[in-house]
Amino acid sequence: MANITLDTPVQFLPKVGEKRAKQLEKLGIFRVYDLLTFFPRRYEDWSECVPLFQLKDNEEQSFIATVVGQPRVSRNRGKATVFAVLSDGSCSIKAVWFNQPYVADKLVSGEEFFFHGRITRDGFQFQVVNPVFDQRQNDTEQRSLIQPIYPLTAGLKQGNIRAIVNVALDRALPLLSEVLPLSFRKEQKLCAISYAYEKIHRPQTMEEVEIARKYLVFEELFLLRGALCVYKNEQKSLRASFPIRGNMSAMERFNEIVKALPFELTEDQMAVTKDILKDISENYPMNRLVQGDVGSGKTVVAFLSMAACAIAGYQSVFMAPTAVLASQHYETFRKFMKDQDIGVELLLGSTPAKQKTEIRKKLQSGECKILVGTHAVLSEKNILPNLALMVTDEQHRFGVKQRAATDERSSHGLHTLVMSATPIPRTLGLVLFGDMDVSVIKSMPKGRIPIKTFRTSSSEDGRVIATIRQEVGKGHQAYIVCPMIDELQEDAYEDEEGTLAKKMKEDLESAVKYSEYLKNEALPEMRIGLLHGKMKPAEKDAVMKEFSEGRIDVLVSTTVIEVGVDNPNATLMIIRNSERFGLSTLHQLRGRIGRGNLPSACILETDKYEGVAQERIDMMCQTTDGFQLAEQDMLLRGTGDFFGTKQHGIPQLKMANLYRDASCLKPIEKAVTKMIAEDPSFSGAEAKIMLQAFHNHFGDAWNKPSL
Repeated sequence: MANITLDTPVQFLPKVGEKRAKQLEKLGIFRVYDLLTFFPRRYEDWSECVPLFQLKDNEEQSFIATVVGQPRVSRNRGKATVFAVLSDGSCSIKAVWFNQPYVADKLVSGEEFFFHGRITRDGFQFQVVNPVFDQRQNDTEQRSLIQPIYPLTAGLKQGNIRAIVNVALDRALPLLSEVLPLSFRKEQKLCAISYAYEKIHRPQTMEEVEIARKYLVFEELFLLRGALCVYKNEQKSLRASFPIRGNMSAMERFNEIVKALPFELTEDQMAVTKDILKDISENYPMNRLVQGDVGSGKTVVAFLSMAACAIAGYQSVFMAPTAVLASQHYETFRKFMKDQDIGVELLLGSTPAKQKTEIRKKLQSGECKILVGTHAVLSEKNILPNLALMVTDEQHRFGVKQRAATDERSSHGLHTLVMSATPIPRTLGLVLFGDMDVSVIKSMPKGRIPIKTFRTSSSEDGRVIATIRQEVGKGHQAYIVCPMIDELQEDAYEDEEGTLAKKMKEDLESAVKYSEYLKNEALPEMRIGLLHGKMKPAEKDAVMKEFSEGRIDVLVSTTVIEVGVDNPNATLMIIRNSERFGLSTLHQLRGRIGRGNLPSACILETDKYEGVAQERIDMMCQTTDGFQLAEQDMLLRGTGDFFGTKQHGIPQLKMANLYRDASCLKPIEKAVTKMIAEDPSFSGAEAKIMLQAFHNHFGDAWNKPSL
């Protein structure tokens, strides 16, 4: 075939073709480079094979055995089970495969195979369930005893993936240029790039896997950190922004607004406001993230930033994830501005056409200085000639392209302020928000009472219902969160051979079913509301508005209330089947209550108080510190799609784990800083190799990275 590049579509490789390429696309593989970085999820170490008489109960082990007789296939209600007897001469073991009828044709009687799986005791005999296997080859044939196991999709088998990856390796390894600086590699004792990519896919020993993995972890984190730093530097020089600098009169007016607030700012709020005012006074765009736990008072910081812009004659946009939340912020901002001659408007998708026209006239004339709304504020019909600041609440709820649209329409760079109630551990923050300056609000506003959290089981439903009745009797409101909408749902998954199987999820209490139970049996005297993700946006907004206005006593919901409304009258939250949620979600849900100065409680109900679920629930009961919980969540479940980071536009980490590999970040930070200091314009030979590596690693996202 013709010469290939790392960008060559995989369909042009031998053993691929158009049909196979479409299957690979489902695994995120489009280019030759994607194949090289499609790393095995684990390995089978055939070198550790043991005789059958040495097998141990409840352990994953490998062994070599001969198939005794013809495997038997049993069928029941359309489901097939394959039974086989395996022997190595010393003793025998039973093997069982569920829902894999094709296995019977592959297991040839009298032939010797490698087997790997979890060993269990069945009475007096051992058995292995759903073991993977491979026919043993002649001693004269070369065969690696370390077998890579890749993620699969329908129609693809391990043999297919291994063959395609091998073709890519043979042709593309010479195309890889060394990315990490030589001095850095020596300092960290890292292997060469070609060795790393060769051995991660074709190792002869597990030691080679570890050597390769170490290099690839450093490379991945180095590229991510380096790309964000380079991007951050570039943005400062691309487009000038409106510098927001107030004279003495403007500062006096700003201080009047601060003094008129119905509460005293915390030290953290004052410090973050000062950082923002300094940022927006520069000629280049601010790009700052304000992190604060639920209820820490991030919104007032955003308001003061917009007020400073308005006083200086410039416009701001505040974008919220829901119409109800946008409306609530609008009313709050109007209240804060009651004695100031500063125009504030609310624009939603549901705003009547006539009213939209009036608002747009005020925007174009400059009469409206602060525009609050949902994604409707991004409409091209909204012309803001003096737009200086874009504030986004819970930014990951909006698409990257949507957010970029407004910035691209501006003739100047926009100051950007992002607010997030999702606590991010510092190690993850270094990578996730490398192109942003980060401020943290840790202290809570005065008067807030910490939420008490308790654990219960379904056997205590009577006490939970009594607690709801008690709180509503005081004039308060309650949330009840269920993990599923429908009573029963199916989840399709792929097995090792790519065969589609159906796995029925447990019959968990659903939001629909539980709300009916409350209305008809448990709490018929109360006003019960229902909220879930299958409802239309207008329906959701109507329910949340009723709840915020006190016309619903108990709101039964799925996790759509994770980003909800500020209802200080909601004092009780019950989370059913709480073992189904991660720490982050549990904490975000709990943050919907305790928004005022009333004592509040969160009840975590579960009948599966064990393992990781037990650790999560215990942590929730012990602390309300979101940052502490975030660290623990990263420890418990790694960083795969940590706190929904997929939605930030940043690729998932393929090799690195930010908890396990946190120690790598300090030397990487030092090396990246040195690299940029030595070549600020990023135009040298090493920089060109690095820029190509950014393109290879991030693809099209490198042209417009955005958080």
